[in-house]
Formats: sequence, structure tokens, C-alpha cells
Amino acid sequence: MENLFLLKLEILIFFLSFFYLLYYMSWKLYKTYFKVKNVIIKEEISNVKTALNKVDLNTKEKNYKKEKNNKQLTDEEINQLTELLKRVKSNASKGYFDTAKWIIIEWLSIDKFNKDLNLELASIYIKEKNYQSAEYIYKDLLEVIKDDTDLYKKLAYIYAMQWKLDLALENYIKVHKKNPADEEVINMLAEINYDLKDYKNALKYINQYLKWKPRDIDKLNMKAICFEETRELKEAIEIHKRILELQPYNTNSRDKVRSLSDYI
Repeated sequence: MENLFLLKLEILIFFLSFFYLLYYMSWKLYKTYFKVKNVIIKEEISNVKTALNKVDLNTKEKNYKKEKNNKQLTDEEINQLTELLKRVKSNASKGYFDTAKWIIIEWLSIDKFNKDLNLELASIYIKEKNYQSAEYIYKDLLEVIKDDTDLYKKLAYIYAMQWKLDLALENYIKVHKKNPADEEVINMLAEINYDLKDYKNALKYINQYLKWKPRDIDKLNMKAICFEETRELKEAIEIHKRILELQPYNTNSRDKVRSLSDYI
């Protein structure tokens, strides 16, 4: 009799535990569903302004009223934004750009001046080769975050990708003045001046770059061409001889040494 009572008690405890577990799981699923639903609202991307309310996803530049956002995020919102950035990066890495943009745009309504969110959006535009929209984001951020060297570099790169070389040069020079040892910036200054056929300035930055990488064949060849264009033929020949020391079978430099020697 006692065993029967214990058996019934165990069965009762089992069912109580089972129903409690079922209730708990249902409640968690319900809460998670509405949390996700609040983050991802399916709306037409083209109808939503992004970044600092200045970027149109149809890539048409518009002038929006500038505002300051002094809103302080709560700890819960900070945690949500941290998780959000992980999801955005995950979706973007898989090529789900529209999904990533939906998430970013929704959360920019909470913290529209958030640098990380805007940079992620600009990064997606770059992957889509929508350089103009990325340009708008960087310019807008610079109006709020003054003198940000990293933003100037990104803006300069976007200008270069659109072949706006004068604007790219202007911004890289700003960065170079603040950080003269930035190898990436010096490389871009050399390349842009070379493309603009400003061979004297190109030589200046090529020489700086070669201090770090003296065996860089591409830069040595650029240097030789700069000397040739400025009619410093002896110097050009010396650079081609240096290239031949590094690459004895470089036919271009071998031919250049012969042909330029005829003019001296």
C-alpha cells in the first residue's frame, strides 16, 4: 500500500515538473519572439533614412536637418546593441546585406549617432560597391565626431574608389599631418600623386614608403618612372639597376637601362 502511495506521488511530481517545464519553455519562446519582432521590422528599405538621417538607400543625396542626440542608452540597450552588432556582422559575412541593413536602420532610431552601427552600414555599402552612400555616412559622422583620423582615412579611400582623386588626396594629407608614420596613408599618397602625374610629390612619398620596404619592386618601378618623367635619367637608370639586383631577369628594367643610356 505504501509503495502504491509513493508511486502515485512520483507520478504526480513528474507531471507537475513536466507542465512547469512546458510552461517555462512556452514563456521563453513567446518573449524571444516579440524581442526579435521588435528588432526586425519588415519595411521597404528605400523608405527609411539611414546613418544620421542623411543617407538615402536609393543613393540620392538629400539635405536633412542636423540634430544632436544626447540620449543616454540604458544598460539593457547597450547589451542589445552589442548583440545587434554581432548579428549584423554575421548576416553581412554571409551576404545577407538587406537583412543586416534592416536591423541597423531599426536600431539607428535608438542611437542614430552610434559610430559602430554607421560604420557597419558603410561597410555593407562598400561590399555592394555603393560607394556614394558610404561616402555620405563618413561625411555625416565627421560632422558629429570631429577630427577622427580613422574616419578621414575611410572617407579618403571611398573618394579614391570613385576616382575622386583630388578629394582623396586632400583627406589623406589631413591624416598624414596627424600621423606621419602611417604606412597605409603614405602608400596611398604615393599612388594618388603618381596617378595625378604629380611626379615630384609622388617621389617624396615613394621614398618615405621605401624606407619601410626597400625591396618593393612596384614602388621602385614607380620611382624609376617618376625620375624618367622629370628627365632625371641617370637616377632612373640607377633605380632600374637596383631592380635588376633584386630581380636579375626583369626584362623591363634591363631594356630601360639600355634605352635610357642612349640619351645620356
